Amino acid sequence: MADEGFLIGPNLRAKLRETFRKSDEALVGKETGLLLETRYTEGPGYTPKVFRICTFTGAWSKADNKTVTFKYTTTTPNTAQALNLFANITSSTSARSCAIAKEGTAWFLISAEC
Repeated sequence: MADEGFLIGPNLRAKLRETFRKSDEALVGKETGLLLETRYTEGPGYTPKVFRICTFTGAWSKADNKTVTFKYTTTTPNTAQALNLFANITSSTSARSCAIAKEGTAWFLISAEC
């Protein structure tokens, strides 16, 4: 038997999306024991940060993790482990700026001050 497919028109699709949105909103304020989306871990409207500006010191070899400190964040935790996939960075005694981005649960180096 051949696979059967169903087409959903734009009106039905819009109604389904609206129904799902209303269901999500109804569950946000209740103790359901379910975690529907990551944004609900910090309350409604929470958007996790996936790009950060940080500082680091010393050398940072390609394929190595390094602890970086978030700039403009004074409350702890204010550090993360980030993986350098791109190039060796030479040692420096002063703190240098870098940009990191999150993919899934891991942080990765995007750019670093020379």
